[in-house]
Amino acid sequence: MSLLCALGVLASGAASAMADAELARKAGMEAYPTALRAPHWRLPNSSGEQRGPDDYKGRVVLLNFWASWCPPCRDEFPSLERLQQKLGSKDFTVLAVSVSDSAEGVARFLQGRTPLFDILLDDDGKVSTAFRARGVPVTYLLDRQGRLLAGKTGPQHWDSPEMEALIRQAIIK
Repeated sequence: MSLLCALGVLASGAASAMADAELARKAGMEAYPTALRAPHWRLPNSSGEQRGPDDYKGRVVLLNFWASWCPPCRDEFPSLERLQQKLGSKDFTVLAVSVSDSAEGVARFLQGRTPLFDILLDDDGKVSTAFRARGVPVTYLLDRQGRLLAGKTGPQHWDSPEMEALIRQAIIK
């Protein structure tokens, strides 16, 4: 490969990264300059079944750390459900990790609703600590290989057109 051709590849990669950062910004998230490997984790769902990264391999994941006792988390939860309903497939899923909460607290919050995405329980907060999710809500966008693409601390309405565009971009990469 010639030097000129290599520079062209580098420039197109930089332009792509800038476009991704702009998409993330418009969606209310901060893009990471390079995709970072997410910490390894394994957590139970409300039925006690263990889940980990391999269960979501090949999918773009919007990973939301939340708690049933957190008012902003409660406010943003319906938008996560709408996002999953609209974009959820073999290519994308929302994954909600309840932090320092009990299965009973989560069940009370859901009041019989069954979200179309998994809710996992991080009772002792070890997984949220590994992700440096100090406080809730904290949300990350992970690519198909489980790498961190972007993050957001604080609540948001996740079913915006800008967020959908960011997720669709992550799906096609």
